[in-house]
Amino acid sequence: MFTRTLTLIWVFFILVAGCTYSAHAFLYDQVIHFTPKLDPTFADLFITTDFNWTSRFFWKQKFGHMTAFGIMYVLFLGSIRKEKNALIICMLFALITEIVQLFFGRNGRLYDIGIDFVGIFVSYMVCHYLLRGLIISRQSEA
Repeated sequence: MFTRTLTLIWVFFILVAGCTYSAHAFLYDQVIHFTPKLDPTFADLFITTDFNWTSRFFWKQKFGHMTAFGIMYVLFLGSIRKEKNALIICMLFALITEIVQLFFGRNGRLYDIGIDFVGIFVSYMVCHYLLRGLIISRQSEA
């Protein structure tokens, strides 16, 4: 029950962080402000020219994407106990959050979905091998 509650809180946190108007204001000033946009431009998902390779904030954001979705995978795995189901749920959520951002004046991007997937996949691999090692060690003890 605790893990499921924590998972829901984390999902809510990701949604709030992803939909608040300014990621910079959210991260540095803890300001949450929503600006609904009822007519988003879905073609914005395909923009790739806004990479800012020299911006520290850009890299913090991308590391935050990977970390947030990696943690979410671990929480979902703890809640539902099935690796592949947790993987699918997290990947779908990554896709949905980028689309939803477009409805709040944010920059939903396909490359962010890829970055989210990297965080999810790294957590999946770590958990998979840790659980596999735990199972093997228990079998060898028996």
